[in-house]
Amino acid sequence: MLDKHMKYPQWQKPYLAALMEVKHEELGAKVAVAEAAVSERTRELTTVAWDIDEHLALRDAAFSLHVLKGQRPTS
Repeated sequence: MLDKHMKYPQWQKPYLAALMEVKHEELGAKVAVAEAAVSERTRELTTVAWDIDEHLALRDAAFSLHVLKGQRPTS
């Protein structure tokens, strides 16, 4: 459903799933999946002609996931 509105669904789907996760006990797994998808796509772009828009989106996603990983639950 969201795929129609995503420019890069291959890695954006797991990225958005991690961003939208509200259960802290499930967040780590979703962040790991998203990081793997972002990392894999970044590696792919080193061997093919890549567009700057996706490169910047991947950089921003990687940073956001890094920040999200550092979040601790509040009591």
